[in-house]
Amino acid sequence: MEKRRRLVVAGDGEGDGGEASGSAARGLVESLPEALLVEVVVRLELEAACSAASSCRALRAAAAAAFSAVTSLDLSMFPPTNAILNRILAGNGALRCLAVNCSLLDDSAVGAIAKGSLRELSLLKCSSFSSYLFVAVGERCKNLRSFVLEMAASDDDEHFGICRKSIAHIVKGCGYLENLSLKFFPLLGPGSVDFESLVPIPSTIKVLLLQPVSNWQAKRLFPISTSLKTSISNTLESLSLVLDIITDELVAFITGSLHKLVELCLEDNPMKEPDLHNDLTNVGLQALGLCHNLAHLSLTRGKQNCSSTFRRVTDFGIMMLADGCKQLKTIRLAGFSKVRDAGYAALLQSCKDLKKFEVSTGYLSDLTCLDLDEAAPKITEVRLLCCSLLTSETAISLSSCTKLEVLDLSGCRSIADSGLASISQLSKLTLLDLAGADITDAGLSALGNGRCPMSSLCLRGCKRISNNGIASLLCGSGTINKTLISLDIGNVPRISGRAVTLIAKNCEQISSLCLRNCLLINDSSLETLGSMRHNLGKSSLRMLDLSYCSRLSRNFLGLFEPPFFRGLRWLGVGKNMLERRGCSPTVAELLERKPGLTVCGNACEMGCRNQCHPDIRRQ
Repeated sequence: MEKRRRLVVAGDGEGDGGEASGSAARGLVESLPEALLVEVVVRLELEAACSAASSCRALRAAAAAAFSAVTSLDLSMFPPTNAILNRILAGNGALRCLAVNCSLLDDSAVGAIAKGSLRELSLLKCSSFSSYLFVAVGERCKNLRSFVLEMAASDDDEHFGICRKSIAHIVKGCGYLENLSLKFFPLLGPGSVDFESLVPIPSTIKVLLLQPVSNWQAKRLFPISTSLKTSISNTLESLSLVLDIITDELVAFITGSLHKLVELCLEDNPMKEPDLHNDLTNVGLQALGLCHNLAHLSLTRGKQNCSSTFRRVTDFGIMMLADGCKQLKTIRLAGFSKVRDAGYAALLQSCKDLKKFEVSTGYLSDLTCLDLDEAAPKITEVRLLCCSLLTSETAISLSSCTKLEVLDLSGCRSIADSGLASISQLSKLTLLDLAGADITDAGLSALGNGRCPMSSLCLRGCKRISNNGIASLLCGSGTINKTLISLDIGNVPRISGRAVTLIAKNCEQISSLCLRNCLLINDSSLETLGSMRHNLGKSSLRMLDLSYCSRLSRNFLGLFEPPFFRGLRWLGVGKNMLERRGCSPTVAELLERKPGLTVCGNACEMGCRNQCHPDIRRQ
């Protein structure tokens, strides 16, 4: 084991000794039979195998041989460099499914990406590609069925603009495309992306996601006139649009031209308060009843640009939606400030096949969820976000939904310990979000002694809990210490190193831990976390959020050097820590030693989910 560890860090030493040991290690590796090296690479985790490909010629050849027959490859959590991607994919002619974190890639990697054998291609967190990417994919990937793209704005506005106007090459070249997802970040102004060049959308498309698209562009994509109807009228099944504004007219265009629609997701972010005659109203919701196959519906209004809501939609509009779309299985609503219990209750009573129900910033009370198990007997997921009128009575009511697997009550500040006592008996509950709830250590004790096979738990901002509560949670008679994979205890003022020790010692499968804004966390806490999991042989953390942990020293990054935190793939540190002077090691030095690690200085949520920005090595 000791020899193997030295091989991993070979060349990291300083001076002649480090260079000599690195040369000796490379000589030893290159003297081994290629078949043995291939077997070693095959047994490595994916990220480790990719890193090995860049260490020496022998391992490079072994990695290329190991990857030569791979048909599916997911590198979404590991940002490979151009060199690594080219080395592992150069000889592969069988690859059918590829997902890549492209934050470190540019046009040099396009040759390795655009393979004729591909059926599914997902390019995530792109920031340095030119229009060459779209041309190459369109010309070479003729059999592509699915194309997913996330592209962030770069410093070169002209370069980014050219990319936005080159997307048509994909749909024109890939004649069998069924799934097309195009996301551009940040959300730019209306019409900033040339989605008009997609017209006419190929009849093969079944799933379409566009972000951001303007209202007028969307109406050109889906004309309501019979003479102008596009070829996708009878083929498109899923449509997701992030718009500048959702209006009745747009809903009429969609419902009037797309007859086979099964899933509809519309989100808008108005730049200003919409005019009363140019907004979504009850009429638009009534029009949705024309989509007789609609099973999944999401209508949300964001507040990135202004504090606006769907103020012309009332309970009556929601009731008409409930009457026309009784076959709905998924409902997601946000920004409906005039809708009350009567409207939401109508949806729950009418949609007997409902499995997922989400309301954000809604004015619903405990009355909505009364007898929910009878109204929606198949429900498995309930998300009631920032609903200030809800109390523990809702949690008690939901405890009768025995099939419930996901319960999100984040932002519901009146949920207290009495609700947790009921929730803890749900035998299928795997995700629970109580961010901002008014719970105490007693509530955590109830969870720790409960029956829930919990894999994800969020306690962010629950200011009344302490280290004792974490002890009760993880050392109770339940099984949560064996099943917990993700834990968020950020912004809890009384969480300290003792809680971190409890987590390191008792959580057997923990892979994601959020400690952001825990002001008592220091270097000693991290050292305990890294060393205990290493010494106890427990699975390594994959993601760790330390944003705004102000007690960490300038040299805290040194705690992440080998052999500790060996499997860490994402580390959130916050911009204020990156701007400190005299840090040792620096972020660049750490990333050189751990090429599979992503360090985020933008205070993103865990894993930079729903965010796309250039890698810190390119900033």
